[in-house]
Amino acid sequence: MKWDNSFSGIEYYSNVKSSSVEWIWYPYIPCGKITILQGDPGEGKSTLILHIAAILTKGATLPDGNKIQNPMTVIYQCSEDSKGDTIKPRLERAGADCRKVAFIKDDDGDLTLDDERIELAVKMTGARLLVLDPIQAFIGKNGNMQSVVRMRETMTKLANIASEYACAIVLVGHMNKTNGGKNIYRGLGSIDIAAAARSVLLVARDKDEPSKRYMLPIKSSLAPEGEPIAFELDRDKG
Repeated sequence: MKWDNSFSGIEYYSNVKSSSVEWIWYPYIPCGKITILQGDPGEGKSTLILHIAAILTKGATLPDGNKIQNPMTVIYQCSEDSKGDTIKPRLERAGADCRKVAFIKDDDGDLTLDDERIELAVKMTGARLLVLDPIQAFIGKNGNMQSVVRMRETMTKLANIASEYACAIVLVGHMNKTNGGKNIYRGLGSIDIAAAARSVLLVARDKDEPSKRYMLPIKSSLAPEGEPIAFELDRDKG
């Protein structure tokens, strides 16, 4: 029997340099990783992430009191709302520096999760946060969120972009109507979507106070689970 000694695909962890995880918002949104923000429609997911984006652009204080040291550029990509009459007014009400909030123009066709424009935009802007809201809108006509193989490939590609450019990627997602069971399994599509994320956050309504919402961690692979964050929606201001 002859051994093939030409294989060179082995490395040892003794040659790997240890490093610590960087965070956009500890312990909820890690830098260079994928985070999922999910919840039922109308629960305030977009409102929450727009306010977080606004805080990042100003170098302001996060809901838990942590201060952002330096203003950051954000890419906010939303397919469900108008940029002029909905998204920009919401950013302005949240106090965002709109000079630091970018979006990818879709003149050359609808943007998908596999689109090379995502990496180009992150590289060009130096964005530290990229939001795709909602994930279902960026699957593409030939996509299939239930396909394990397809979604694993797509999520791996996004994870590599996040890691390469130290950019936090937040995928905003609606939940299915299944009752019972763990919330992590209620995200639409293959479980590989949630499996690829290092953090999964749930936005849910307070049953006793309808205007109050909670952001709850339901998966935290890189840090202990954070405390629930409460916030209120002001319907008078949109």
